[in-house]
Amino acid sequence: MASETAAQIRLLDRALSTCGSYQVFTDELARYPSIIGYDPATFVELRCNSVTDEAVREGPTCSSVIVPVTTAPPTTSVELIFVGDTLDGRAIEIRPSAEIRFDGEVPAVIQQTVNIAIESKCDGVIAQRDLWAAQVDESAAGDIASVYAQHAQNVANYINCDAAPLDTGPADEPSDDG
Repeated sequence: MASETAAQIRLLDRALSTCGSYQVFTDELARYPSIIGYDPATFVELRCNSVTDEAVREGPTCSSVIVPVTTAPPTTSVELIFVGDTLDGRAIEIRPSAEIRFDGEVPAVIQQTVNIAIESKCDGVIAQRDLWAAQVDESAAGDIASVYAQHAQNVANYINCDAAPLDTGPADEPSDDG
């Protein structure tokens, strides 16, 4: 996968225009659940309805979800689903709820971490990571905290913070045969 956002968008748009069908595209995206941060159907709906490149809009994938301008818009709304990786590498879905506020199309905490990186740099991002890592447990809320901690670690890595990585598992026990 391309490392720069613009290149990633270009590659995803190319795939949208060249995949033979909506099903082929979404099946391929489903193989890599955290690559786009959304479930595949939500990504296709959002991207196809916002892209201006006619080749992408008229390709087999987007043409199956774009409503022609001559018809009334559908009354159903797209359910927001953010897909994030936990500290132990599992991909989980996060949906808006009374406890989880979204800022646009992402959980507010995800956007907050990016804002902290801009304002407070490494110290703020590492503090945010540690705050969420301390809330990780075996519950669904713990999984969400784990996604937030992993995202903060990813941001810290991206802005080149020099911080020890989080301990994501039990320490190795010393062997008795040594």
